Amino acid sequence: MVRIKEGRTINAIFSNTILYLLKKKGSLSTEEIHPLIQMMRPDICDDSIDRVINGQHFGKKWKHLFRNAQQSLKKEGLIYLEGGKWHLAS
Repeated sequence: MVRIKEGRTINAIFSNTILYLLKKKGSLSTEEIHPLIQMMRPDICDDSIDRVINGQHFGKKWKHLFRNAQQSLKKEGLIYLEGGKWHLAS
């Protein structure tokens, strides 16, 4: 298991892991990626930490951070969503 390296952001770690999974496994839905990324990166995918804003719970914090990385990759043109699955851009 690879641990968080000093100087790497959570966004960069999630982004690299998403790209790796899509290269290795092919197109995947977000729901398919979640357990894979959680197995690979348990150090940053802690289900015991909720995203709480003003006392309201919005799900697991790591899933929000994962989504931010996913959207960053999409904005950079590295991945795209089609038919409910994420694909690597050519």
